[in-house]
Amino acid sequence: MRYVMFTYPDPELVATYEQLPAEEIKADVARHMAWFEKHRAHIDGGEELGYPQAARSLRRQGGRVVVSDGPFVETKEMLGGFIVLEVADAAEAERIASEWPSLEREGGGVTLQPVYVRGPETP
Repeated sequence: MRYVMFTYPDPELVATYEQLPAEEIKADVARHMAWFEKHRAHIDGGEELGYPQAARSLRRQGGRVVVSDGPFVETKEMLGGFIVLEVADAAEAERIASEWPSLEREGGGVTLQPVYVRGPETP
């Protein structure tokens, strides 16, 4: 089974992250790299995403496509990235995701969503 693990860092933490002492940033990066190393057999892709301020939303309105700045919906969370997991079942995806280092701090979040698989009868 394939799941996409969406990561949601606390926007307040993100805003101050670059002001953290270098040793804290280095330790945080090391925790995340260790997670990737531990679970690399189950990782089949993913990316860290840029800041939401650089995002563009496209919607059809009035018969044409309209481009607007940033995410379309107002949210207190920001999508930090995604990781594609190849796992045996939902329980394994949850176990792996529960070890995501950003969940060690208040405000970190993860969403798991199964990848849609077309069956042989689905065109």
